[in-house]
Formats: sequence, C-alpha cells, structure tokens
Amino acid sequence: MIVAVAGLLLAAAPATSSAAASARPPLRGTNWVLTDRVSLGTPLDGVAVNAVFAAKRVSGTSGCNGYSSSYTTNGSRMTITNDGVSTLMACEGAAGKVEPKYLAALARVGRWRITGTTLTLSTRTGRRLLVYRASVGAQALRGSWEVTALYTGDAISSPVAGSTLTLAFTATEVSGDSGCNPYSGPFETSGADAITLGPFASTLRACADPAVDTQEQQYLAALELAKTYQVTDNQLTLFRDGGTIAVTAQRAS
Repeated sequence: MIVAVAGLLLAAAPATSSAAASARPPLRGTNWVLTDRVSLGTPLDGVAVNAVFAAKRVSGTSGCNGYSSSYTTNGSRMTITNDGVSTLMACEGAAGKVEPKYLAALARVGRWRITGTTLTLSTRTGRRLLVYRASVGAQALRGSWEVTALYTGDAISSPVAGSTLTLAFTATEVSGDSGCNPYSGPFETSGADAITLGPFASTLRACADPAVDTQEQQYLAALELAKTYQVTDNQLTLFRDGGTIAVTAQRAS
C-alpha cells in the first residue's frame, strides 16, 4: 500500500510542475505592467508604466513618454542600459514625478526573477526595485472598452464625430456597438500576446450617416486584422501584422 501511494504521488508531481511552468509567462514578449508593491519614492497614482522585453531591447511607457533601452541577461543577472531613446513630451502631475524615478530604477537593475505571473527586478545585492504583473490572457481583456482610434485601410483615425465604437470581452466572446449596429463574435488568446477575433455577426440596420456606415465596415475589418494585443491599465491596443495598430481603446468608466 505504501509503495502504491508513493507511486501515485510521484506520478502526480510532474503534472503539477508542468502546470506551474506553463502558467509562468516568458520574460520576452510579455506585457509587464508596473505595480505599486515596491515604492518608487512617489506613488503611481494611476500612472500607467509597462515594460516589454524583445531580443535586445526593453520598451514601454515610463509615465507619459515611450522609452526603449538595451538590456542583456546572463542567467538571473540583468543589465539595462539607458540609450537615451525616448519621446520628449513634458510630463505633468503624477506622471512627471513617476517617470524620472522609474527610469532611474531601471538603470540600477542587476537581477530578474519571474514567480507565477510576477516579474521582479532587483539590484545585484537582491534589493527589490520594480515589481510587475503580466498582463496576458482573457482576464486582462475582460470588461468594456471605448474605441479611441481604428485602422481605416490607409490611416489610423479617430472615430467619426458623434459616433461611439465599443467592445466588451467575456471569457470567450467579444461584442459591442460598431456605430449603429451591435455585433458579437468569438475570440481566442494564446501565448504572451497573440489574439484572434471573429468572425462577427451583426445586425444590418442602415446607418443614417454614410460616414458612420463606412466606419462600421472599417471597424469590424480592423478587429479581424488584429494579431496581437497589449493591455496596460486602462489602455488596450490591438496590433496588425508587423506591430502596426488595428484598434486602440480605453477602459469604459
């Protein structure tokens, strides 16, 4: 009996380990959103900060500007070099206080560690500097969003004045208002940021404004072009092939 029980426990152990490993997102390609679990010396106060690691660079939003810095890893060691690649908007309010503190912390990073869906960047001596959460999967998308821009076939444009475009995600379905008709359809996510939307079903009421009618077709087409996504606090971006924008939206209040 003891041997049998031990055998069962040994058989179960790899499955548990495998499940834990599959739940841990990779460093590269994941949208890591800064949390307030370690103080920067000033409160985040709703300021969105994120980091996305590619092969050689880490980029994201540092408060109100975009940044891009080179980095290297060697095991658990990490070095981030401020190459001075950043947009140059003047930051006001909380964002103006968060941004310099965040960029200074990045320059001090010496170690990295992923535990579950949490990325921790620390000094070489192990003092925590920055703690992020992975913004991946249907849970990050869930809720209602209002579109701020869409791909119209040859440009990225704001919605037609007076019109509202929305999308709302449940566990497996996305629905919303495409201008003057409701629509709905399935969606799937995979890996760190891959997404497939549609096909969509919609009512066929004619829009009173021809511009809104055209926009409706462009919007649904843009959604179906989405290949990857990024959620950073209250901002959602759906990207086409090559990382170009399909749709941007903000979380509905």
